[in-house]
Parts: sequence; structure tokens; C-alpha cells
Amino acid sequence: MSLSMHDLDAEIGEIEARIAAERIALEDAINGCTNSLRDTVASPKTLLALTGVGFALGKVMFGRKAPEPAPVAKKAGVLGMLTGVAGTAIGLMQPKFGVGTFAKWAAGKYFGSKQPKAAAPARSRTPAGV
Repeated sequence: MSLSMHDLDAEIGEIEARIAAERIALEDAINGCTNSLRDTVASPKTLLALTGVGFALGKVMFGRKAPEPAPVAKKAGVLGMLTGVAGTAIGLMQPKFGVGTFAKWAAGKYFGSKQPKAAAPARSRTPAGV
């Protein structure tokens, strides 16, 4: 089966035409996908969803910080000093230091009743029975 040059040229022309048609169809398909993807990504719903996902990922990855220490209240002047001294004295009121007894006695003397003791009945200087 021998083909003439004319038949071979015709067959090559048909194959080249099919290749060209398939290439044009492929380019159209690629352009259609690209345009569809661009429209989908640029839609407001998609942009809002992507923003939310980005925010959530940012919070998860970078949102965990060490908690800040609580602010320390500063004691003012003499009241602060007295509070510190009282705290130290109470802390020393442990039996192993032997200071507790003295501190309790001093606190009892200071915070005890301030009322003067009733005067004892006066004794007469005269001998009894005279």
C-alpha cells in the first residue's frame, strides 16, 4: 500500500489541523479556568472568609503571650512601715524563737484596758482598837 506524495501531504495537513484545533481548545479551557478562579477569589464572600481564616491562624500562632504580672500595691509612708513591722512581729511569734511570750506581753500591756485601777480603801493610821 503505497501512498502518493499528494496523499501524504493531505494526511499531514489533517493531523496538523487537529493539533491546532486541540491547542486552541486547551487554551480556551485554561483561560476559562483562570477567569473562573479569579472571579471566585475576588468575590466578597471569599475575601471575607479568607480574612477570617487568616485572622484565626494569626491568633493561634502569634496570639499566645505570657500573662503580665499583677501590679504590686505600694504601701504609703509610715503606715507601710508600721504594717511591715507588725507583720515581722507576728512572724516572730513562733515558739522556737522565744519572742512570742515577750510580744504577747507587750501587746497585752499596750492594748490592755486603759482604765485606772480603783483605789484601794484607805487604811487608817491609827492602831486597831484605839
